Amino acid sequence: MNIPNNPFLGTHYIGKEEIKAANEVLKSKSLFRYQGPNLKYKTLEFEKNMAEYLGVKYVLGCTNGTSALKLCFIANDIGPGDEVLMTPFTFIASAGSILSCGAVPKFIDVDATMNIDPSKLEENIGKNTKAILVVHIQGQPCDMEKIMAIAHKHNLIVIEDAAQALGAELKGKKAGTFGKCSAFSLQAGKTITCGEGGFLATNDEKIYKKAKMYHDNGGFRIGDNYPTWENGTTFFGENFKMNELQSAIANEQLKKINNILDHQQTLYYDIVNNIDLDFYKLRPSVPNSILVHSNLSIIFDDEQDCAKFIRFMNKNGIGFTNQCNNLINQFDTFRKQQSWHHTGFPYNLSEFEETECYISKSLFKRVAWFSLSAELKQSHIKYIVKKLNEYQNEF
Repeated sequence: MNIPNNPFLGTHYIGKEEIKAANEVLKSKSLFRYQGPNLKYKTLEFEKNMAEYLGVKYVLGCTNGTSALKLCFIANDIGPGDEVLMTPFTFIASAGSILSCGAVPKFIDVDATMNIDPSKLEENIGKNTKAILVVHIQGQPCDMEKIMAIAHKHNLIVIEDAAQALGAELKGKKAGTFGKCSAFSLQAGKTITCGEGGFLATNDEKIYKKAKMYHDNGGFRIGDNYPTWENGTTFFGENFKMNELQSAIANEQLKKINNILDHQQTLYYDIVNNIDLDFYKLRPSVPNSILVHSNLSIIFDDEQDCAKFIRFMNKNGIGFTNQCNNLINQFDTFRKQQSWHHTGFPYNLSEFEETECYISKSLFKRVAWFSLSAELKQSHIKYIVKKLNEYQNEF
């Protein structure tokens, strides 16, 4: 039996509602956010709906999660000469958005939860450290209580990369609502999706206004009117606007988010409640947290045991894998400080410090990952449980 293991959560739920909403925008011939013959204001609607869902004051729709992250740094005045503490276990966009502002990341090791280790933050704070980027990787919240306390003590800005954690919670509060601002993604593999797209979330009006201006090529706008560049406050920026077609689809996906999260949780516990958790060591989480159960991760004592387990599962059609083949701090742009520009920007402007993340290096060679596809049926779940128990009995 070949078991579905694609990572596309929201994609699975695309149906007549998204098609109807997309057709409405297409028929209006008004796909651009600010202008059109029969504008439906779908992006403005999405921003309001998402702000209500997260419990924040402001949401800004963006082209993707990467642009939303860059806006977080821009809006917090993070630039040349600044350093941002972050984990090496993430997609390169998390660190790339820092580099694009002229700042540099400093990579901090993870703890057992596979998120940034709060106990290692203080020893890595230097004269140029301005912010902490917390990445709620694979739908699992970081230990925000400890991180926020350290940030407050050292007057550091906290920015959240919640691209993979829309719907996750910690002590009843949504991931992405703890720090100064946060970035989310609506890419195909995320909780809800419109193919690409993303958004910034914040409770800070000043951050929102500055992010909105940069997002509008540096222009100033009121509501969904077209921006202007001659009011005495404008500056240069980039085009990070979400379009009306994306927003129409995202609005319909948002209506389904609780069903998506509930289904993923059911899939996860239908597996883990039927296997021996003394034998299978699962990724631990911060107490009082609710996860986006996008995957099942099993930790082994050594690399050889992990490889043996993956071979067994793959032979039986279950696609466990070493998802993290390399941490991003080992990529050329960091290890060799390589740049697209001959000056070496931004390394020529900021002091990049290489760090060794020993726990991360060891841990991710010993973790087997399986994407909990929304397509999984009970017959698939029973088969997975059967093979997990067979492996335990055999080895």
